[in-house]
Amino acid sequence: MKDNMHKTMRKVWLALLLTLVCVATIARNPLYVVNSKVALKQLMKEDVYATLVIDWSRAKYDDKKSATAEFGKDFAFIKNDCVDKFIEGFNAKSKGIALEKNRKKVAYKFVIRVTNMDAYVDVMRGGQWESKVWGTLKIVKASNGATVAEVEIEEARNGKDYVRKESFGKTFKRLGEKVAKLK
Repeated sequence: MKDNMHKTMRKVWLALLLTLVCVATIARNPLYVVNSKVALKQLMKEDVYATLVIDWSRAKYDDKKSATAEFGKDFAFIKNDCVDKFIEGFNAKSKGIALEKNRKKVAYKFVIRVTNMDAYVDVMRGGQWESKVWGTLKIVKASNGATVAEVEIEEARNGKDYVRKESFGKTFKRLGEKVAKLK
């Protein structure tokens, strides 16, 4: 009897440990600050405007072929949707800086260079497409072009949709939310 109880307790502890590992893996932050000349927490609280530029020129799909070749005419939709959704996500979580698409006078430019994109069907969650994005983010002073911070984007994910091209915008929305909380 005592031996069975001991085995049961081991299984419970193992299950708890695996649960914690899974939660930590899922909740990881895809942003790694490479270089920062300011305290990002303070920067994000500044009451100023910024604009967003996304450079797709080197974007690959699955590290193999160009994103332009992979998506064809859908790529124009993806690019516009990603800009709109990033701004939406960022502004929803920001406690200071406000991103606007076409504002002329801004204090900062957020420049994202997308290097890789990928998507797969997540059968465990109802067969939705989940997209992933890799790249870099530079926050630049608009007045003189000086780089304020550089951030590595390592497998931003969790944008899900039943339509593949729309899943990327949802990933960028989540990415925008995380960028607004940079520390």
